[in-house]
Amino acid sequence: MARQALGKGLGALIKKTEKRNTETATEEMVDEGRVIVAKPDQILASPFQPRRHFNEEQIRELADSIRERGLIQPLIVRKIDDKYELIAGERRLRAIRSLGLDEVRIVVKDATDLEVAELTLIENLQREDLTPLEEAEQYRLLQTRFGMSQEVIARHVGKSRAGIANMVRLLDLAEPVREMLETARISVGHAKVLLQLKEESAQITAATRVAENGLTVRQTEQLVKSLLNPELPKPVTTPKVLPAAYEQVCQQLSRDFGTKVNISLKGKNNGVIEIPYIGKDELIRILQIFGVNAPV
Repeated sequence: MARQALGKGLGALIKKTEKRNTETATEEMVDEGRVIVAKPDQILASPFQPRRHFNEEQIRELADSIRERGLIQPLIVRKIDDKYELIAGERRLRAIRSLGLDEVRIVVKDATDLEVAELTLIENLQREDLTPLEEAEQYRLLQTRFGMSQEVIARHVGKSRAGIANMVRLLDLAEPVREMLETARISVGHAKVLLQLKEESAQITAATRVAENGLTVRQTEQLVKSLLNPELPKPVTTPKVLPAAYEQVCQQLSRDFGTKVNISLKGKNNGVIEIPYIGKDELIRILQIFGVNAPV
């Protein structure tokens, strides 16, 4: 499967380890990099970090693990003047700082801006930590700042060129619609359909109806079609009324899967949970969350 190309990302940074003693510290040589001890306040955030939101509960859990077992995998950094700039390990660094630790093990690596941008993206894709818009922004960065074509990006991250193009197009959404996508009120599938509406006001109006009425992607297609062709009969949409507890479950599942999850009640004790997807790449991503890696 093409996604296997992601395995060449961070693995290229850490391969085999040799140890040697110096007068100042014990260093572990990791291919072209070296493992040393540094102070957390010596490490600068990466300007190429695509993630804007970090799950604080996950940070606390990681901090508890580091407190009990220590830091198993060192941070990956590059030297910037008398400081270090993070390449990989943002969550680990945040957890270490929350513990108030004085020292942290780091791998010092020579890397260009392009390599840092690529490796940071790949690390997050491997962990599936990025929101759709964060992922799209990183693809656009690789295009605009480093002149990479969508075909080259696709090859490096193990996705199809069409998949990269569709993700980048999400950045053309009106700002309020992007906010709905970021908060999982609508899914990537909904957003791709809404992009057919070129006027921001039309996008916002349609997205609001989708979110408030809990429309499926198919219903959203019908809505957009009616807006683009006013002479056609407008689709009938019945607002979905769910108990508050069910709404909370939908919101949590939507955040977990990165797509709008719907619960349809079918009687008092029965119902259907719907996880819509658009395209093969999104199906593969959802299946991998379930631990399913079979080809589709």
